[in-house]
Amino acid sequence: MEADCTSEKMNDPRLRFLFFTTDPDRAEIAENAGVDGIIVDWEKKGKGKRQHGYDTEINTDTVDDVARLESRIEIPIVVRVNPMGTETAREIQRAVDYGASGLMLPMAREVEEVRQFVDMVGNAALTIVQIETQSLVENCENLREIPWDAAYIGLNDLMISRNGSWIWEALFDGTVDFIFDCLSDRVVGFAGATVIGGGVPIPFKELLREMGRLGCQMTFLRRTFRREIQGRDMHSEIKAIRTAWRATCRRSDEAVQRDHTWFREEFSRCS
Repeated sequence: MEADCTSEKMNDPRLRFLFFTTDPDRAEIAENAGVDGIIVDWEKKGKGKRQHGYDTEINTDTVDDVARLESRIEIPIVVRVNPMGTETAREIQRAVDYGASGLMLPMAREVEEVRQFVDMVGNAALTIVQIETQSLVENCENLREIPWDAAYIGLNDLMISRNGSWIWEALFDGTVDFIFDCLSDRVVGFAGATVIGGGVPIPFKELLREMGRLGCQMTFLRRTFRREIQGRDMHSEIKAIRTAWRATCRRSDEAVQRDHTWFREEFSRCS
């Protein structure tokens, strides 16, 4: 996960895409289309209660899903385990034993939880930390001391933890900028990708420009993508996103600021 995208450094402006699926056929299609990793989602504990009443997704993936995918694809398989608890070490070991090459920790509330997670994984797999609680945001600077491989800002759960009502609030109130500033020399991702021309209420092409401004280096292919890809060729759609991304990364500093100002004026009212 070594990539960067700013107006000053663009030798490799590659944006990493992670795709949720347990279907080996779909995973193969994604791999051939240029997707960088597949996520198998084990996170269930407390999620139903926490997300009750919100438009979210709760999966029921298993270790067998990891094994089936591992036998069919070569790109990394990332397992999102449950929030830190007494079973975390066991979940990590099972994920690695069945073929995972990456582990993702959701809903960390304290920096110490992240430290424990990274220590548990050791050198067995890549580590991705989700920043999706207000308490972790407030202690974001302390995350710099821990050798995780990537962080991902989970806007849905961050909204819930702040008793908010709009998923994009953290982008418009400066929270996302604050996180990227705190972790400016690390791999950080947020938002979610869908097809060029898709995305509501914020068109994805416009969101992509904000991702470039911030130096985003990874993102999820979100639920919208799974809906909007129906009847389309995934390889062509991923190629189109990457073409738009390269153009985004080649903007001048003046264009980046102009686009950012317009973005705020145009879409902050969507809340």
